[in-house]
Amino acid sequence: MGLGTAVRAFFAAWGSSPRAEAIRRVLDDPAALRLPAPSPVSAGSPARGPTEAKPPAAVRHPGGEAASAARRSDALSLLAALQREARLLDLIQEPLQQYSDAQVGVAARVCLEKCRGALRRMFDLQPAIPFSEGSVTELPPTASPARYQWLGSPPESRQARVVHPGWEAKRCELPTWTGSADEQSIVAPAQIEAAQRS
Repeated sequence: MGLGTAVRAFFAAWGSSPRAEAIRRVLDDPAALRLPAPSPVSAGSPARGPTEAKPPAAVRHPGGEAASAARRSDALSLLAALQREARLLDLIQEPLQQYSDAQVGVAARVCLEKCRGALRRMFDLQPAIPFSEGSVTELPPTASPARYQWLGSPPESRQARVVHPGWEAKRCELPTWTGSADEQSIVAPAQIEAAQRS
């Protein structure tokens, strides 16, 4: 839990100067952190789960003005993470006709290795069933079609050969995105540098 919080704090600080300053203040002076007392849950109201934290209503910017907290799709946050860490979009969007198969293979290897590391950290992907490809197993009577997909017609018995063990995400910890509403569709910022004066 501590590692996940540290990763979220890292990405929050990276993407927002106000949040970076707030995190720095808490680290320098832990007494600055004030946690609200837990409010009692009435019998008629549902309790919130551990991952259902209520989003803040507003974000305070350096100038002092309050702006509505912008939210964006988790799919865009994932795409931005894969571009930032593995340059996935650069590889996909590059016109590959001008490169040889060997050059594409080298670039793809580097990109895929970095994508694997990012996905492992964010999702901890594991096989959906504990059986290797080619092994024969008996499906439980309550086998879910979400976990088991028959290729071809199911046989009369529940004996099955594993073609692919599938994948299951053991966690989902996407980077926290901060920004204004008009920036929520930006997947990767434009990179610029000082122009050379002639």
